[in-house]
Amino acid sequence: MENSNEYSELISNLINQLPGVTKEYLRDYFSNAPTWLSENIQISKLKKDTIFIREETKVEAIYILAEGIVKAIDYRFLGNSYDYMWFYPVISFGSMEVLLDLDHFQTTLSTMTSCTMLIIPKSIFEKWVKNDIRVLTHEVKTMGTFLLEEVKRERVFLFMQGRERVVYMLIQIYEQTLENKICIIKLTHQDLADSTGLSLKTINRSLKELESGSLISRSGNKIIINPEQFDKLKEFMN
Repeated sequence: MENSNEYSELISNLINQLPGVTKEYLRDYFSNAPTWLSENIQISKLKKDTIFIREETKVEAIYILAEGIVKAIDYRFLGNSYDYMWFYPVISFGSMEVLLDLDHFQTTLSTMTSCTMLIIPKSIFEKWVKNDIRVLTHEVKTMGTFLLEEVKRERVFLFMQGRERVVYMLIQIYEQTLENKICIIKLTHQDLADSTGLSLKTINRSLKELESGSLISRSGNKIIINPEQFDKLKEFMN
């Protein structure tokens, strides 16, 4: 078993490889982390389409998303599953349940891309939150900001047509996941359809129109957005 210094080094090395905003967030998040916390953090790489949390299962660990995109799945709508929420780094899964004193997860979560997670046992996380007000503040602020953004998105979607919804989603993805000012989106057209509530036909048509207008580029199944195209997308929305 590795000692605490080795654990700290592993976590530090991971954080240093992440994009700027994510890196700074996690550095601040773990800045006062005690040794007993470092000794109990695991780094896990999850493949795309991995369900790592199921609704109503007992909360035994907290998952901190450091890389990738995660989606929330609801299986109860007319007996089918649908995606109703996307998550980007940095956000914790299970922390809400801990703060609300809930024993079971409230939703099913699956990776949309390959993801990197920091996993902390529930008992260790609870002890940390109760002894570090900065961590508690981080969690409350992150959850509050995310919920406000989701409410805003749902409200905005009510007044948007098909292509406008696609552009809005591409802008959100660019702002959340760009690296070196270039955003490469590896999500499927079905992923975009599930998130926007549009048909595959509308997604395909919208992407073709955006590409012909030089608002995006495509290479195989990848959607590529550079800074100039991002500005054009925002201008389109305005």
